[in-house]
Amino acid sequence: MKAFQNIAQYAALVAADDYKSLEIKESATTMIKSVQPGFDELIGSATRLDKVVQKCRNDIDHAEDVWTCKLGIVQASKQEIWQQLGELSGCHVRINELGEQCQNSAIDKSQDYWDKIFDVRVKQKWFIDAAKKQKKGIGWKEKDDFIKDIPIVMNLVCMEIDQIIKRSLGLVYQDLSTINLKVLTQYFQNLDKQTKDVLKHQMNLTFSEIANKFEQPTVYLPENTKSLRSELISDLDNLSKYRLGDLFWEEVVNFKNQVSTAIDNFINSIFDDRLKVGSQALVQAMIFYNKFLEKQDRYQKETPAQRQAERAWIDSQWTEIQRVEKGIKVILNSSP
Repeated sequence: MKAFQNIAQYAALVAADDYKSLEIKESATTMIKSVQPGFDELIGSATRLDKVVQKCRNDIDHAEDVWTCKLGIVQASKQEIWQQLGELSGCHVRINELGEQCQNSAIDKSQDYWDKIFDVRVKQKWFIDAAKKQKKGIGWKEKDDFIKDIPIVMNLVCMEIDQIIKRSLGLVYQDLSTINLKVLTQYFQNLDKQTKDVLKHQMNLTFSEIANKFEQPTVYLPENTKSLRSELISDLDNLSKYRLGDLFWEEVVNFKNQVSTAIDNFINSIFDDRLKVGSQALVQAMIFYNKFLEKQDRYQKETPAQRQAERAWIDSQWTEIQRVEKGIKVILNSSP
């Protein structure tokens, strides 16, 4: 930059000197124009280097943040962390056991409801005659009225199962809610900003997902799982296709079994997904605490000489970065 500046300044003096020949003055003017791309290239390079240096500054700033946070990690209560790990581990066991119980209970209650409403609204209403004997089938208008009535029955079943699932999962969610997030985030504060921000973001996403999936289990469905109403459409259509002939009892029993299977699959899919999400959240929290303890153990073994050496390295990097920044600033603020 200084060399180009000297060339440009001396050429400018020659170009303005009335005692110089016309040819020399023209050469000086041409020289000024020739040097200009050199200034442009230097300024462009300095601008690009400024971005590189900013990345270096961010890196060393992160290194200093990590170094500063070591003291807080070293001084953190190991006993409290072990207590948190014990509570999380116990909660993890309870969630798995309670989840399985609630899942089985939800299936049993749903199947019981389906059996009862099928007996009253389907079998007794349409397939038991005045003599209280089993009909082999129904036809004509009776069959048409049945086909209009069965979707209403299925809607009642779907609404009841939605409530059963929500109540059953509510018991699991109640246990999950005992996780002390304040204590967890308290230990985040001991970490460097970069790591802390990532962990907070992950935690917010995880517990937001848990809240949505447990509070509205039949709204936020697992991937590749349809609503129970959607799953039953094809089974209802199979009944409707018999519109031109009699509808036999065996066909209705087959429909009942298909619905039972759909109910089991629907409940299992939701519970498996929710219990997996809850279990993963607990495991992630335990992994965090274990890594925190590992880091604390490593830091506690460091000697004062190691810490001083790290501090000296960080300071030397800041010195070099500031030197480069100063040089870049000179170039960017210079003009030909």
